[in-house]
Amino acid sequence: MLPERRLQTLAAVLEDPQRFPATAWLCAPPLLLGWAPESLAAVLLTAAPGQTVPCPPGLARVLFMDEVQLLMERLTRQVPGATAELRVQVLHRYKTQHEFPSLTSHPDELAGHLAAAVKAGSLLAPAALVHFQKCFSHFTLEAARHILAQAMLRG
Repeated sequence: MLPERRLQTLAAVLEDPQRFPATAWLCAPPLLLGWAPESLAAVLLTAAPGQTVPCPPGLARVLFMDEVQLLMERLTRQVPGATAELRVQVLHRYKTQHEFPSLTSHPDELAGHLAAAVKAGSLLAPAALVHFQKCFSHFTLEAARHILAQAMLRG
């Protein structure tokens, strides 16, 4: 039996990676071509253990879905409502630099990501403020609001 092929965008796969089996392969364009949320992607489901899994033309195997699922879970713990662009950036950085960035270590960086999520409609502004305060509890409420407001204006 041949693997099932599902061509879609990278953003669609990374939005809800849990819907795929952990043993499936994520396929995306070769790293040299760069990745964007609208890049074509495929999730290949194998029918039998050890089965050869050919990639669709123009795509290369990136990671098993269990690793993608863990990455996206960790990302959304740091940045609830993470945008498609951020999801792709984190996956690319993990694949090329073998590291997961700490997105909660710098207030301005986290505020920028939260502001982008609010603008994209994937996170409500009050939830962004609560999450920001959870990560930076040493800031007063007024300071947290100011930092987030500045991020909204910048973005």
